[in-house]
Amino acid sequence: MGHEFKHKDLVEICKKEEGFQGIYYNATLLAAIGRNKYLVRYDTRFSDDGTRYLTEAVEAEEVRPLFPKISYTNFVVSDRVEAYVNFAWRVGTVTRKVDPNYYVKLDCNGNEEHCAFYKVRLHLEWENGRWFYPGTGSQSSKASTSEQGAQPASESNQANTVSEEGGQPPA
Repeated sequence: MGHEFKHKDLVEICKKEEGFQGIYYNATLLAAIGRNKYLVRYDTRFSDDGTRYLTEAVEAEEVRPLFPKISYTNFVVSDRVEAYVNFAWRVGTVTRKVDPNYYVKLDCNGNEEHCAFYKVRLHLEWENGRWFYPGTGSQSSKASTSEQGAQPASESNQANTVSEEGGQPPA
C-alpha cells in the first residue's frame, strides 16, 4: 500500500469522484475497513444537518498523510500550488503575486481566488509512500516525464528531492 495509517492519524482526503479532484480535506483517521478502505472524520466537512463532523469510508488511495512541514512561500506566476479556500486545500496555479499574497486559479472550478500567503503551499503529490513535486504549469507532470525521455517517475524526479547537505562543500 505504501503507507500504513493508524487510528487518530491526521490525514488529507482527496476524493476521486467528480467535483472533488484536486481538493484536499483535512481529516482524522478512525479505523481501517477491510484491506482498502478507511473510516475518516473530516475536520471541516459536516453532516447534512450540520450538527457534527462528517464521517465516511474512503478508498485507501484517497488518503494521504498530513502535508509535510515546508516553509517555501516564494511562489511565482504559473507555479502549481494548493490554496486553502472554503475549508479545503485546492490545487491551482498562481496567476498573480501581490506582495505578500497571491491570486490562484483553482483547478476545481476555474475561479481565481485572492489568497493570503500563509494559505498557499506547494502542490505535492503523494505516491508510493513518498512526496514529490509534479512541477509548474498545466499538465506539467506529463511534460516533465516526456522531457526526461519518458522514464518512470521514480527515476526522473530525483532532481526534485531536497538534499540534506544544502549544497555546501564538506568542512
